[in-house]
Amino acid sequence: MINIIKSMAITFAMYSKLPVRSFEWKKENMKYCLLFLPVVGIVEGIFLVLFSIFFSKLKVNEFLVAAILTSFPILYTGGIHMDGFLDTMDALGSNQPKEKKLSIMKDSNSGAFAIIGGLVYIILYFAGMLSINSFTKICILAVAYMLIRAYSALALTVFKNARGNGLAFEFADKSLIYINRIVLLLFIGFGSVAMIAVSVNYGLLCAIATFLVFLFYRVKSFEEFGGITGDLAGYFLQLAELVVVLVLALAP
Repeated sequence: MINIIKSMAITFAMYSKLPVRSFEWKKENMKYCLLFLPVVGIVEGIFLVLFSIFFSKLKVNEFLVAAILTSFPILYTGGIHMDGFLDTMDALGSNQPKEKKLSIMKDSNSGAFAIIGGLVYIILYFAGMLSINSFTKICILAVAYMLIRAYSALALTVFKNARGNGLAFEFADKSLIYINRIVLLLFIGFGSVAMIAVSVNYGLLCAIATFLVFLFYRVKSFEEFGGITGDLAGYFLQLAELVVVLVLALAP
């Protein structure tokens, strides 16, 4: 039980900015980390719903609300996933061989493609949030935070590691590989059903869209990099979140 609690704390420390007790990042303490990645999304979704209700009660200007809700996921995660997205945009924009792309992703300097990709992302996300004008859609987005993280964690257990190492893969304990897969698949099933339960039409659209982005992530990562990395996991998470926002914004 103590290792489970430590794994949860480490996962929240890594993937959120919530204040949690610090534990040593050693193998036994990180054994169950992947199983708590969707839980990080559940907490984020709860905050999103509460913020939306709060702003609605105060009748805050819709542009300001959209700006806050666009910034919220980045602030909540400390930008760890956005960092991976930007690094990946730099690598993809370079049109270099796989090995060079992998080295570009490790470079701490931001290139032109990262800046361009980040600006386009924020503009689209903001416009999407501005167009989401129903509480039902907000609830679906809240569930999507969990669903997307479940897919991201599952990828770490089933997809090839392009580098053979990396911090994200330290969480994928091989002794629990099948338990991780089963539990994460249950999270995915639960998230998809929860979306549809909130709204059959919107929920089904977003569940399908998330799955299609996951397939795109698999094909693109193996084609461009020969597998996945922690940065590519961040790229997938940000891309999937943006697609869900845009689907909800465009759905009548």
